[in-house]
Amino acid sequence: MTLVLTDEQEELRSSVRKVIAAKCSIEQVRSFVASGGVDQPQGLWTAMAHQMGLAGIAIPDKYGGTGSGIREAAVVTEELGRGLAVAPFLSSIVLGGQALLALDDESARQDFLPSIADGTVRMTYAWSDHDSTSKRGVRSGPAGLTGTVPFALDGMTADHIVVETVDAGGELGFHLVSTTAPGLTRTELVSADPTRSVARLDFDGTPSRQLRSIEPESTRSRIIDHAAHALAAEQLGGIIRCVELTVEYAKVRVQFGRSIGSFQAVKHRLAEMYSVVELATGLVRDAGRAGDEDPAAFALAARSAFAYCSRQYPRLAREMIQLHGGIAYTWEHDAHFYYKRAHASGQMLGGPEPHENVVATLLGF
Repeated sequence: MTLVLTDEQEELRSSVRKVIAAKCSIEQVRSFVASGGVDQPQGLWTAMAHQMGLAGIAIPDKYGGTGSGIREAAVVTEELGRGLAVAPFLSSIVLGGQALLALDDESARQDFLPSIADGTVRMTYAWSDHDSTSKRGVRSGPAGLTGTVPFALDGMTADHIVVETVDAGGELGFHLVSTTAPGLTRTELVSADPTRSVARLDFDGTPSRQLRSIEPESTRSRIIDHAAHALAAEQLGGIIRCVELTVEYAKVRVQFGRSIGSFQAVKHRLAEMYSVVELATGLVRDAGRAGDEDPAAFALAARSAFAYCSRQYPRLAREMIQLHGGIAYTWEHDAHFYYKRAHASGQMLGGPEPHENVVATLLGF
């Protein structure tokens, strides 16, 4: 077993990093934020999907994908997190694409995965409160879907949405909805992380296509496993960039005639930050290995990686700000973008606590 990237994976990382730098630099991310999400760097997704074939990564070749593994998808997601890149990779390729693969609906796979793989269709996944006693969430019935999903990643730009539902008997189900369907209202939300696009979805008698799932709860768990691993990889990219920025600053910031990186107190804090990078890297890489080689161990590995990164990314972003001093508190510095991303992404799947509980259960505690 090795957790070191292969030469091909390193080449993939390098290629993705180069295209992000060219098509979605931090200056372009700033422009996207300043425009309120209007000025999207479309060139990045065009290059990733149509020129590099990355929209088909982790999708089997029989559905038009590249047949690459979860580890390759994690390499891409890590680089997107490092650069805070604005692209629908997480929502469409990981959430939407992996949801279709986890379901037992071969017809839906054949209908939609080829279009997802070539980047012409964008799909996202909408979590819902499927507690049958709750008034929240989305209900399915003869008259269509009714209810609200309070948060959907890239809900404003997706073409189709896989929605968790409950029927009249409280049974969990999955429905596919076109974003042009009557009765669906999408409202763009102001997020704590301005580099992401999120929306509220309101359903009022919305027609949908029911998706087949033999064991809905197990299916949902598999979808969340994939989402947890992808988010952990994205967080790892952000963690790495926080450390890079801090080390670079510690080398050039001078106090009392010396660079602050030469002070013992700063050295200790940088070393501790680096140790977090090493452990987070190991957890993310091991989850990717399990996803490709040992599916039975994937849930434990993916949830462990997400829980750890969700706790450490906000802490390291805070350390970055403190070690930069006053400059990091200004709008002109990039630190606040990582700080906001760290806190928002860690809560996207309900925060680390429920995943720590899953880890404890899987370990027999």
